[in-house]
Amino acid sequence: MNDKNKNGLTEYADWLLKAALYKTGNIYDAEDLVQETLLAALAYTESGKAIKEPKSWLSAVLNRKFYDNLRRKYRMPTVSADIAAALAISEEAELYERVEKLEEAEALRRCVSMLTKNYREVIVRHYMNGESLKRIAESLNIPLNTVKSRLYTAREHIGKEFDMENYTRQSYQPETLCIGSTGESGINDEPSSLVGNDKIKMNLLILAYKKPVTVAELAGAIGIPTAYVEPIVDALLKGELMGRVGDKVYTDFIIFDECDNLENLDDQLKIADENYREIWKLVEEGTEELREQDYYTVQSESARLKLESHFVTAVVQHAVDSVRNIACGGLEPFSEYPIRPDGGKWYAIGNRRSDNYDCDGEKPRFLPYVINGQWSACVSDFLDTKYLSLMDYDTELCHIHSLYNGSSQYKSEALKMFYSVYTDNKDAFSAADRRCIDKIDKFIKTGLLSRNAEGKLVCEIPVISAEERKSYDSLAQRHCSRISDKFRGVFMPLMDKPLKIPAHVKSYPKWLRYSRCAEYLPMAIILKAKEKGLFKKPAAAVYMAYEK
Repeated sequence: MNDKNKNGLTEYADWLLKAALYKTGNIYDAEDLVQETLLAALAYTESGKAIKEPKSWLSAVLNRKFYDNLRRKYRMPTVSADIAAALAISEEAELYERVEKLEEAEALRRCVSMLTKNYREVIVRHYMNGESLKRIAESLNIPLNTVKSRLYTAREHIGKEFDMENYTRQSYQPETLCIGSTGESGINDEPSSLVGNDKIKMNLLILAYKKPVTVAELAGAIGIPTAYVEPIVDALLKGELMGRVGDKVYTDFIIFDECDNLENLDDQLKIADENYREIWKLVEEGTEELREQDYYTVQSESARLKLESHFVTAVVQHAVDSVRNIACGGLEPFSEYPIRPDGGKWYAIGNRRSDNYDCDGEKPRFLPYVINGQWSACVSDFLDTKYLSLMDYDTELCHIHSLYNGSSQYKSEALKMFYSVYTDNKDAFSAADRRCIDKIDKFIKTGLLSRNAEGKLVCEIPVISAEERKSYDSLAQRHCSRISDKFRGVFMPLMDKPLKIPAHVKSYPKWLRYSRCAEYLPMAIILKAKEKGLFKKPAAAVYMAYEK
């Protein structure tokens, strides 16, 4: 570029803007990037230097500016140019001719780090460590031609990936994946504990859900070197949350996103609004019959309300679920659930949520209508019982499950403490899990415990025997059937749109495809009855049952 046209840099503005838009994805950042590029070019020419090939020169500057901005925005680490230098002096240097040794070294380093172990190993040993191909072959106990093949494939991958434009949203705006299950958890609360609060695991599972992908593709999408992603994926494979086909991996359980959750929410709310009065008449008839049972009358007033709330929730939910089960062809028996490596028998369930899901802003519309449970805790041979269980539902009326930190083991310890208080066994209470003792105030606030006038702890959870539980379940089932028989024709149209699941996903019970079709209807009915004054005293939906 000579003096005559050095101030005519703007003739390339349109071309630069298109390139910048491709990289940034929005007009505002693209315009800023073009402005920075043109200012750099102007400063260069004003220093008296000539630009022989303006288009190539401007392209290199724009790329440099883009990656500089990206590093600052996401605090990406800087690296030395050693890798670029080592590669540049090799016989394959033509692959890296477009690399600006200092400015683009970081991108090149990331390209190498994104290779899977087989390819990354030979690249590093040959180019960075200077080992001969023959020495590498002998050290790895593989043929020399295999080493050459891996080097060639690695260079091909680097050539394709060098621009580093494969990052997905998961690399800079991770989502939350809440892992639940149906069945019996493993000894360490698998499958939820296989992921826990690890955002990397969550987002790898999200990325591998729609289709099988290679580990290198996962690493590139999330922006983490493959060397760090490989052991994470291996652990998810071992825990059976992922499966493998050829050189690719995939997430092997159903993941629901917020679109799935909202698919027919309005239809469910409409059905609840139109039918809650007639449904509640049947619910109330069942509740009146419950109030006549001896195991109900011996409870405290607080415990009676909890048993009623559990009964109401069970009857309405099972009435809707029974129609769903007809639509899906029935439930798989628990005996057919897969036996997992951790000793559990479960199918995992994932709920995908945007990163601001738990913020103080507006909550998802479906959230008040979610019923979590029934999630039981069981212990054997505790105090005077052969078998002791805690049954509860977590609903908008009373969120119980958060008290147990999402842990079935913690819930079992809480069950022991509750029963110790119920039986007034001071030794057993003294031996209770410290975490449970520390949460006594929260258990009191939720109404599971109370203190009498003397300050003594009182258990407010209804307690029934195993025989009484059979009677309770029979009563609930009878009134559930009355509702499902009468309203089957009303509920069934909701089942017309089961969830579409990627073909490679195999590990799920078939009823889960229909689970969102009417999942929010039961709670919508209950909340409508409460709003209209029909459900007068809702409480925590919980009870304990024992066998001696």
